[in-house]
Amino acid sequence: MSIQEIIQAILGLGPALMMPIVIFLLAIIFRQPVGSSLRHAVMIGAAFIGIFVVLGECLGVIGPAVQDLSKAIGAEVLGTDIGWPLTSAIAWGFPWSALLIPICFAVNWILLALGWTKTFDADLWNYWHWVFTAAMCYIWTKNLWLSFGVAILTEILILKLADWTAPLAQKFFNIPGCSLPHTETVNWAPLNLALEKAIFSKFKKLEELRVDVEGIRARLGYWGEPMMLGLYVGMLIGVIVWAVTGASPLLILKMGIYTAALLLLEGRLIGILMEGLTPITDGIRDFFQRTKRFKGREILIGIDAGPIGLANPSAVVVGMVGILIYVLLTPVPAFAILPLADLAIVPLFYMWAAAASRGNLVKAIINGTITSLILLALTTSFAAPLTEAAKVVGYELPAGIVIASSLDAGAHILPWIIMMPFVGAMTGQAGLIVAAVVLGVVYAGCWYYAKDMPRRLAEES
Repeated sequence: MSIQEIIQAILGLGPALMMPIVIFLLAIIFRQPVGSSLRHAVMIGAAFIGIFVVLGECLGVIGPAVQDLSKAIGAEVLGTDIGWPLTSAIAWGFPWSALLIPICFAVNWILLALGWTKTFDADLWNYWHWVFTAAMCYIWTKNLWLSFGVAILTEILILKLADWTAPLAQKFFNIPGCSLPHTETVNWAPLNLALEKAIFSKFKKLEELRVDVEGIRARLGYWGEPMMLGLYVGMLIGVIVWAVTGASPLLILKMGIYTAALLLLEGRLIGILMEGLTPITDGIRDFFQRTKRFKGREILIGIDAGPIGLANPSAVVVGMVGILIYVLLTPVPAFAILPLADLAIVPLFYMWAAAASRGNLVKAIINGTITSLILLALTTSFAAPLTEAAKVVGYELPAGIVIASSLDAGAHILPWIIMMPFVGAMTGQAGLIVAAVVLGVVYAGCWYYAKDMPRRLAEES
């Protein structure tokens, strides 16, 4: 068995097995009690299993229903969203991925030792996001050093974004001692936070209205609980799907119950996850504090944002509305990819809009939709490169699909900014280079303008 196959087999275990193994080994390395560490590591694994079972069951109902709605619109499209496995397959099809994963791990430790990041990214399973950047660059340039360079640059920037957003992430998503170095979610934080600061915070009436989950619950009692909001939103989507597609009326109730279950159960399971994670992260942090090099420094444990975002009531509620918006935008020529496989994870693309608004649902929907226009445009621009890359790595597209992309790929705005100048140069598309440079300048400007926001919003919450 090759080194690449071994690493793929290990990472193929998924977060439910990878996270407890990594966290347990870290606990032992940092001299935490073996018995207690094992108990909490098993609790972390159990929580992840529960999370993914709930996600699979609930999104297995919600996703296909909305896909049917998307198909029923009958818009003229360039290609089809076949989901994040496309981007993952391209990353793992990169022949140097087995070497790049350990290099990225080592880079994280070096940055941590030098004090250039506060985040230790324990979410090894999602290191493939950085490898994806390298793979796309290598396919078009055949320059290995350049490809490794863009992957490491992406990693460094994502770790810095995780550090920057940590105060707000810990407060809003209730993950003390952790950060979210998850590429396709945290890389939207600068835009969402800049929009909040520049526009939405100026509308005092919106803030005073305070349409949020907690406010609704305070006014309506149990009728306004997150679970009940899930019921209402799910049934609303069910009514629209039923009206457009002619599905069974029972779908309305089914969508309501499954969305309500998602909001209720994911929140409870994240509580179990944090119950297992917090004692270990506290112990590791205490160890760092006792060492000369790390004394007085804050150390954060990086975790997967997927389960966290899909457990947050505000993100899920606005994300469910966002699913409908994504489908309705399909006929727009700039967004000519039919959204299908990744529709179920749309709430993740709204999670930082929800955090930026501190849960104000109206502001979060508008903010998240503005950034989603960029996401959908990037999804379309990724279509040709991704389809070509899929052929290069031998990934078979589903029957009948000629051009493919994924909303997950479109969510990689920071890797897009980094890689597209090289793709544009190698394919003679000057427009791609210009677009990447312009978007990069806007992106950097948003971060600079909003650099005080995570800490300020955390303090105000």
